[in-house]
This record gives sequence, structure tokens and C-alpha cells, in this order.
Amino acid sequence: MTPDPDRKPTREEMRATGMVAVAVLVFLAVFTLGFVAFS
Repeated sequence: MTPDPDRKPTREEMRATGMVAVAVLVFLAVFTLGFVAFS
């Protein structure tokens, strides 16, 4: 059973993906700031 590639993601999936993306960006920003501040 293969998922339909043309299927639109649900609102919950969009929100989950967005939150993961924001979390990754925040982590990278904090890591970069910490690396610069303590280097």
C-alpha cells in the first residue's frame, strides 16, 4: 500500500512539520550563538 504522492498533507501534518522545522532552526540558532559566544 503506497501513499498517494499527490495527496495534500492534513492540517495536523502541516503543523507538526512546521513545528519540527522551527525547532531545528531554533536549535541551530542557539547552537551557533553559544558557539560564537564561548569560542
